[in-house]
Amino acid sequence: MTAPDDLHSHMAAGAAAVETSSRRRVLLVNRVGFLGGVERILVTLGAGLGAHGWQALLACPGDGELAQAAAAQGIRVVACPFDRMRITADPRVLARYPSAWLRCAAALEATCRAERIDVIHAHHPVSALYALRAARRLGIPMLLHVHETLPARPLYAAAMRVALRAASGVVCVSQAARDLALALGADPARVSVVHNGVDPRFFAAQPPEPAAEVRQAGPGPHVGLFAVIEPRKAQHLLLEAAAMLAGRFPAARFWIVGAAALQDKRDYAERLRQMAETPPLQGRVVMTGFRADMPCWLAAMDVVVQTSVALESFGMALAEAQALGRPVVASRVGGMPEVVTEGETGLLVPPQDAPALAAALARLLGNQELRETLGRNGAEAARRRFAPGVFRSQVAARYDALMPARAGPKPSTT
Repeated sequence: MTAPDDLHSHMAAGAAAVETSSRRRVLLVNRVGFLGGVERILVTLGAGLGAHGWQALLACPGDGELAQAAAAQGIRVVACPFDRMRITADPRVLARYPSAWLRCAAALEATCRAERIDVIHAHHPVSALYALRAARRLGIPMLLHVHETLPARPLYAAAMRVALRAASGVVCVSQAARDLALALGADPARVSVVHNGVDPRFFAAQPPEPAAEVRQAGPGPHVGLFAVIEPRKAQHLLLEAAAMLAGRFPAARFWIVGAAALQDKRDYAERLRQMAETPPLQGRVVMTGFRADMPCWLAAMDVVVQTSVALESFGMALAEAQALGRPVVASRVGGMPEVVTEGETGLLVPPQDAPALAAALARLLGNQELRETLGRNGAEAARRRFAPGVFRSQVAARYDALMPARAGPKPSTT
């Protein structure tokens, strides 16, 4: 005879299985396995879709940080043999792409068949190219997520045009990303804007404990820039502005948080180190490298800065900082003016303008009341605009809208 507790557990498990099986299934497709900004957004999305009637599966390389982070959030991971297919002129690299595409496209089609996928959600045009075969053969609608902005390099633009023609719908992280999609031929009627959602940790009722390394560095003020280290993120502008502020704010400390992007960006990272070790910045700048506990590091800052000069479609660190009540300063580039409301949640400055950045920082560092007001406004705005539930519901609504377009499985030609 079954014990009452065992019976209750069995019934609960059965109910959960029925609930899961009743959800429609979306396959999130991402060609890279590291945990960058796009990938963090993807995990935030997939972890909470169940509340909106969808079960997320993730197709990605199986041996990277993304797979680990997704699994930790209860997202089922399907390992696929993706080749990143970076833009290159090297014919030896280009020569391997056709076979790589065939191999992974076949794996995605098999996954979609076996898992009875209802919608494919491709992040990046190359991910869409991999998913194209499954979408066409099985009649599965594909949603293309545009995380990039103008200008578009020729090979990227070519891949994006193919992906846009194949996509049943297009969602863009900002109006700046929408401009890219429209410039490359997207049908305006099929394109919508959904701002990125912030990880639930940034909205926790208990604020994160500020990073100990920052607290131990002194009272500050502390100014942080959170981004991968590469020229388009323009960390050097913060250091130039910091040098201008050194005499006025002798206790200020400046933090550059992020890893070098790729091997070919190492020279830029070295340039930053040399600037940081030269008076008047010597001893006042810390380059931390990658840090996984982002909420703790953002919470430790008095001001968060984003100095990007190109290809910044959103500005995720800005939204995360606002969620924690941190005032922000950002350059007027790409989608960042959509994240920061000038004079209300932060300050905006012209790109490539270190004196303007220094002036904005001086205005904030010298006025605690203004910092607190902007931080408070930013937290309220972030909860309305960037909360994970808001993001998930908006994306799930796009999935729902695609369902009538499904034509049913198409006969295989193999």
